[in-house]
Amino acid sequence: MSEPKGYIANDPVVMGVWKRLTKLFAVWRLIVFASFTRRMVYQLSNDQMSTLMRTRHWKLGLGLLGGLDDAQIDFMAAWSQLNADRAERIFRSTALLIVSIPVAAVFGISELDPTIWQQLGFERLDTLIFIIGGWMVASGIMMAASWRARDLADLLKLEQARRALRNHRKAAASAA
Repeated sequence: MSEPKGYIANDPVVMGVWKRLTKLFAVWRLIVFASFTRRMVYQLSNDQMSTLMRTRHWKLGLGLLGGLDDAQIDFMAAWSQLNADRAERIFRSTALLIVSIPVAAVFGISELDPTIWQQLGFERLDTLIFIIGGWMVASGIMMAASWRARDLADLLKLEQARRALRNHRKAAASAA
């Protein structure tokens, strides 16, 4: 399996696992299933890791990572962290641009000239609210994408920690 034409070359095995992991951590699954599971109740707990260790996508994700060596895991952890950082920056800047600034502008302009929206063809303010609501939904989806990207980076950090513990135990056992 090789990278599609035009991509920067990376380890094809790692990228194959990455593609399968991103399908497990799909944004639509978070949006559709997150509020309809028992796990939602556990969000109020101070132990988030036990909750995650019971989830199907984390178990399957850890299973996918089992076939990779430590160097591949380290690369994938760096890759996932870069991905999570970018997803968060994109979400924050987009939310600022398509929600905060327009909302502030709408209210600011309304204060300066209360009839401006009628003059511009928005006879009904609910039309404007509908447009801004659509922008807010788009921002919510981007927030979910950022959340999932961070989840994936957390999974890789966990696998790195598990491997470090395993390697430490092996070294201690061989030294004894």
